[in-house]
Amino acid sequence: MSGVPAFRLVEAGFSQPQPQVEALAEFMQTEAVRRSDLIEAKAELKADISGLRVELKAEISELRTEISGLRTELKTDIENVEHRFELQVSDVKGTLRLHNWMIGFNIALSLIILGKLFIAH
Repeated sequence: MSGVPAFRLVEAGFSQPQPQVEALAEFMQTEAVRRSDLIEAKAELKADISGLRVELKAEISELRTEISGLRTELKTDIENVEHRFELQVSDVKGTLRLHNWMIGFNIALSLIILGKLFIAH
């Protein structure tokens, strides 16, 4: 046997002539995941998750700022629309008053003309 892991497998009960012992020992030495590999992978994942948390918090903060700006912009737009609506309502009210005066004047003038026609005959 060429490596120490194969020797340990023989000590554990595998017989020397088994070719699988050598192959298994070689696999375990080169390909098998060791505890240290798992610990390293876990640390990398934690670091990645931590980085993603920081990025996510930053993006949430940016979105909150953007939403706040949009809310302010929307309030301003609503106030502008309300102001224009109030101006238009004032214009309509003024126009209606003018029309009322014109109609009243025409009715009064018509009554005067009718009165003159009936009195004259």
